[in-house]
Amino acid sequence: MSKNIDLNTKKIRLFHSKPILMPTVLVTWLFVMSLYEYLTYIDSVLPILARKQPFEISLIIFNQLFVALFFLFGIVNIFIAIRYFCIKDKAKDAELAILAKEIPADWHPKVELLYTTYNDFLPYALAQCLEQTYENTQGIILDNSTDPEYIKMIDEFVLSHPTVKLVRDSENTHAKAGNLNHYLCNNKHDYDYFVILDSDELLENRFVEKCLKMFYYNEIGILQCNHVSGQNYNSFMNTFARSGNAFWPVQNVVRSAEGGWLNKKHSNIAVKETGGALCIELGHGVMISRECFEDIGQIPYAVAEDLCTSVEAVLKGWNIKFASQIYGNEEFPVNMTALMIRSSKFCAANFEFFRNYSRKIIKSKTISIYQKIDLFCFTLSVPINAFQYISLVITSLICPELHIPLVTQLFMLVPTLICYFSQTLVDSVFQLKNGTKLLDLLFYEIELSLLYGSFYFITVKSTVLALLNKPAKFIVTPKVNERIGFLYAMRKHYQGILFSLFTIITCISISGSCWVLLSFVPGCFGFLFEMQANHQTEEEKTKENKLINYSNKALILGNTKTVNWND
Repeated sequence: MSKNIDLNTKKIRLFHSKPILMPTVLVTWLFVMSLYEYLTYIDSVLPILARKQPFEISLIIFNQLFVALFFLFGIVNIFIAIRYFCIKDKAKDAELAILAKEIPADWHPKVELLYTTYNDFLPYALAQCLEQTYENTQGIILDNSTDPEYIKMIDEFVLSHPTVKLVRDSENTHAKAGNLNHYLCNNKHDYDYFVILDSDELLENRFVEKCLKMFYYNEIGILQCNHVSGQNYNSFMNTFARSGNAFWPVQNVVRSAEGGWLNKKHSNIAVKETGGALCIELGHGVMISRECFEDIGQIPYAVAEDLCTSVEAVLKGWNIKFASQIYGNEEFPVNMTALMIRSSKFCAANFEFFRNYSRKIIKSKTISIYQKIDLFCFTLSVPINAFQYISLVITSLICPELHIPLVTQLFMLVPTLICYFSQTLVDSVFQLKNGTKLLDLLFYEIELSLLYGSFYFITVKSTVLALLNKPAKFIVTPKVNERIGFLYAMRKHYQGILFSLFTIITCISISGSCWVLLSFVPGCFGFLFEMQANHQTEEEKTKENKLINYSNKALILGNTKTVNWND
C-alpha cells in the first residue's frame, strides 16, 4: 500500500549521526597495534631474523594476525559502549517524537504476524501477540512441527482462535527460512507488512501500531525492535538474561544511528548518507515491508537467515533501522545446554555466512568500508573464542617448544584479555547505569566469565567442523529444562572438562606459565551452571505456573485473558 509522506516527515526521522564509531576505532586500533608490533618486533622478530628460520617468522606473523583481530574486536566493543551512552537519549527522543504522531486516517496497511514454530509451540505467547491495538492485523501460524503433541496443540489453538490462519509446511525443509518462504512466496495472500515471531515471542499490544508509524515517517524496508528477556522462571535464566538485555539496546542503537541512509529509486540505488555501521535484523520481533521482501525475492536459505536477509536488503538499497522504544519479550535459554546449543548454531551459521556472502560484501557499492568492517566484527563475536585458542596454542605450546623468543607470556595474553573482557565491559556499564549494586555486579561478572569461559570446547569444535565445510544446521533451542544432578552434568560436559584440563596441563608443562588458568579454569567448573536451572524461588515457581495456566487457557474457545507482556 503506497503512502504519501508530507514535508514534516523528515523533521521527525529516526535519529542518525555521522560515521564516528569506525573511524575512531580504526585510529585507536592502528595506534595500539603500532606500539604492540614495535615491541614484538624488537623482542621477538629481530632475534628470529638473526636465526634465519622462515617457519618461525611465518608463525609469529600468523599469530599477529590473530592479535590484530583481538585488538580490533575489543576496541569495537569498548567504543560501542561509549558511543551508546553518548547518543541513547537523542535516539530515544527521536523515536518518541515519531510515536507521538498519529497514523493517517486514510492509511490502513494489512499486517501479518507470522508465528514460526517447530515442536516448540507456546499458546500463551501467540495469544498475547494477537492482542494488538491496530485492527488490520492477521495472525498466521507457520508450522512445520513433527511431534504429534505440538501438532494437536496447534490445531486446538486454531479452533479456539477462528481468525488465526494455519499453514503447514509438509516438506519441512530449509528450517525457518523454508517455513517462511513456503508461505510468503506462494502469491496467494495479500499483505503490506509482516512481523516475524519466534515461538516464545511476546509483543506489547501497541507493537504493530508503533512499527507502522516508524515506516510511515521513515524510508525503511526493515525495522528491528527491542527485546527484553523477561519470561524467566529459574535461577539460570534470571541470572544470565541480563547479558541479552544489555546487548539488544547497546549494540543496535549505535548501529542504527550510524547506519546511514540509502535512497532507492526503482532499480537504481543512491547513497544519501554514508553509513559507519550496519544495522541488521535479528530474526524475530522484526517488521518487513512487502516491497522490500519482494525485491529480495525470498528469505535466504541459511541458518543465519536473518543476517543474510539483512545483507540482501541493504545490497538492494533498503534501509534497516532499530527501534529501542518498541518492545518484545522472550525467554532466555532455559539452561546451560540450551545456551551452548544456541552458541554452537551461531558459530556454524556465521561461518556459513562468510562463505556465501564475503564476495558480495567486498564488491558491494552500497555498503561502505566502515560497514564492512563492522559486519566483519559482528559476525566474529562467537567464533572468536576459537581463534583465541589457536593463538594460545601458538604462544604457549609451539613457540616454547621451538624456543622462539616472545616478549613475555603475559604480554602475549593482553590482546586476548582485552578481546574477552571488552564484551563484559559493555554489560557491566549497562548494569551499573540501571541501578545494579557494585557487589552484585561483581558476583554477576564472575558468574558470567565462568559460564562463557567454559564455552571454549564447543566453539573450537564448531569452528573446526565449519572449516572442514560441514554444513551448518538449524537447531531449535530447547525450551524445557530437565532436572539433572552433579554426576549427570559431569557426563554431559565431560568433553569440555577434559579439553580444558588437557590444555592447562600441556601448556604449563611446556611453557612453565600458569596464566592459561585464567582462560581454562572455567572449562573445568562451568558445568556446575547446568544445575543452576534446577533452582527456583517461590516467585519463579509462581511465574512458571502462571505461564502454564495462560497456555492452557489460550486453548479454550472464548478465552480472552492474556499474559502481561512485560511480566
